[in-house]
Amino acid sequence: MNGQLNKTAADEVAFWRSLVQKIQADIATAESALAASEARRREHALAASLGDHEAKKRLESVLDDDRRAERELQDSKLALQQAEVELGNAENARRVEQGALRKKAVERLARARVAAAEEIDKAFADFSKAWATFETLGSELLGIASQDQNANALYLSETISGEARLAASLPAKPFLAIRERFNFMPISTSKSFAAAEASYWRLSPPVEEVKAA
Repeated sequence: MNGQLNKTAADEVAFWRSLVQKIQADIATAESALAASEARRREHALAASLGDHEAKKRLESVLDDDRRAERELQDSKLALQQAEVELGNAENARRVEQGALRKKAVERLARARVAAAEEIDKAFADFSKAWATFETLGSELLGIASQDQNANALYLSETISGEARLAASLPAKPFLAIRERFNFMPISTSKSFAAAEASYWRLSPPVEEVKAA
């Protein structure tokens, strides 16, 4: 997903972060220079007070450098405050953009999942049709088999139904987990699996559901 991120947002963050780091480095350099200038002043202060013109010139030069460094230091501190605000704005913009991209990705994947659920609904419909035929044939078989004088009608009705064999033949995934985890839930036929999946992801319902409604 990061590869899809708009370069402008990422570049803005990189630019302001780099600038903040540069200004911080400039401030550290200026503070170090000001700290070192005290030693330079001490070198010339005594000679200047005794009337040494060269020492006075060097001392004036050091003081000029100090004033310039102090002014630049204050400017850098002001610039740092502004740059940090801009960096915060850029990071917020990037977070908003990332959130929008994630939302689009979730919707795209959710719609693909709903499409898969539609295929499962079709399989359920085919199963229901086949099961209806299976039950009809079972009723006919029960009617014939129960005519045998040695037949146990109760046993035949329970075994010919095929429900136990169906339960045993269901694929373990996902039916075993479904049976173990959700056997307490009521069975409802009012909503298709695809519609339930779309509702979970807060998507508009499948076209088939809208038409049926």
